[in-house]
Amino acid sequence: MADITAALLPTSRVDFYVLDDGTEATARKLSDDWRFARVDVQITRAGIDHAINTYGQYASPELIIIETDDISDAFIEKLGGLAGVCAQGTDAVIIGPMNDVHLYRSLVGMGVRDYLVRPVGEKDLLHIIARVLVDKRGTAGARLVAVVGSKGGVGTTSVAQALASIMAEQLKQKTLLMDAAGSSGSLGIAFGAEPATNFAEAVRIGSEGTEDDMKRIIQPATEQLSLLVCGGEAMLSDRPDPDGVEALVTRIMQKYPVVVMDLSGSSVPIQKRILALAGHVVVVSTAQLPALRNCRTLLNELRHMRNGTEGTELVINMQGVAGSDEVPLRELKNALDREHSAVIAHLPKIFAGSEAAGKGALSIKGGDDVFKQLADIASRACGATAKEEGGDDGKSGGPFAFLKNIGKATSK
Repeated sequence: MADITAALLPTSRVDFYVLDDGTEATARKLSDDWRFARVDVQITRAGIDHAINTYGQYASPELIIIETDDISDAFIEKLGGLAGVCAQGTDAVIIGPMNDVHLYRSLVGMGVRDYLVRPVGEKDLLHIIARVLVDKRGTAGARLVAVVGSKGGVGTTSVAQALASIMAEQLKQKTLLMDAAGSSGSLGIAFGAEPATNFAEAVRIGSEGTEDDMKRIIQPATEQLSLLVCGGEAMLSDRPDPDGVEALVTRIMQKYPVVVMDLSGSSVPIQKRILALAGHVVVVSTAQLPALRNCRTLLNELRHMRNGTEGTELVINMQGVAGSDEVPLRELKNALDREHSAVIAHLPKIFAGSEAAGKGALSIKGGDDVFKQLADIASRACGATAKEEGGDDGKSGGPFAFLKNIGKATSK
């Protein structure tokens, strides 16, 4: 069986509440470990009372690690209070002052993932955190999804934005959306975001910038969706070289499990590099002859570049915009030598309204039609399935999975 600590841990957050100098030192060592590059580690010198106050106001993480000097029934009751303010699916590990088999069995039976005795070794803590996070997020690495158009004007950017929004908001994947067009890109408009830097500077930061530099150029759009919006350089300026762009994307993928890259408006060398690297490619075309001719050529090139058609999707966009001048959908398979994955109707009010309002197309009335067409592609591209609102990971019945047992535990 593969060692779950032999690779980068999945993107997640772990909150420590520590009381002991040694425990704090161990937690800080882990936060600097290379395997935690995607893990947001928060360390607070406080106990369970502070944790309850915190999660009464802010969202809880995937894992909470709480150190306690008190292992009495009063502490168990406080765990019930903590569970009451945490989100569904949050896990807890307790660090206590003494080895008590009955306490251990009681806590684990209530749903606490583990009980550790102080002092806690770095290796032991690493394995426990890894096991929890891998159970929740899986072991798959970050996924790069490239969206490319058969020609200009087919709506590549709109499709890229919709896919990223579905992955983030419906599939609950931490997602970053970026384009490689520099000042000619329009990514920020649909989300009401101004460019944080120009494309060349973003590439430089990706190669040699600090983590603070990276945080400065990446903007949050929602809780799960972030943007890298570039602009400010001359539109006729040279694009950065593909090696630099690859370095930037690689660094971003250390923090974001899903990266969606809009290649419309980017240079040919950058397109070739990203299309070769991407785990999933979405080709966007209309059903008009000029776009379909280019689309057939592009699909053939991708087939040779990627040694087959696996991981390549075809979206027919703006269907109906040209009426009878379009190739009928039933004839597309023969024209392109492959099936299309989705068809999106011509919806100018939704996509134009999205840019005018400065918010994603899925939030515009009628945007659910776009979601229905792209949901399966988004799921395949990021390897996830949609989570129902208020649901959990399928393994637990709520925060720590022990809230329903608190009464029984404290009455013994």
